[in-house]
Amino acid sequence: MALANAQVNGKWKQDHSEDENYDQMLREQGLGSCVRWLIRVFKPSPLVEYIINGEHITYRQYVKRNRPVEMNFTVGQPVDINIRGMEPSRAVVNWDEYGRLVMRHTKANGEFVTTGRIDSRGMLEMTMLLPSGKQCRRVLKRVQ
Repeated sequence: MALANAQVNGKWKQDHSEDENYDQMLREQGLGSCVRWLIRVFKPSPLVEYIINGEHITYRQYVKRNRPVEMNFTVGQPVDINIRGMEPSRAVVNWDEYGRLVMRHTKANGEFVTTGRIDSRGMLEMTMLLPSGKQCRRVLKRVQ
């Protein structure tokens, strides 16, 4: 597990050229058609950071440069997520038997299951099983 932790630690930025079913994921997250259109056109890619220290995982998303959205998880412990402008939800993070990061995120419309792994190119591949049964894939490049 230590190898997986070391590989995921760091800052990442989404590579939109490798997205699969990204619009479907945004739709199931509850984003309206206008917001999804803006995302398709402008392809925003906030910087994300994972800081893994033993059983503690900090996730930061740098939407605004000086004030990141930060979530703290302890492996195996559910966390209530309350972000202004979004519906409340609950998430739990674990490592699977292959050393992949797995997050189960429960919202009103169902459960989103995200699996993260480092691919053969050193990219962070995030695969999300959506409540509809469809799958979304995002690929993030490491940022120095």
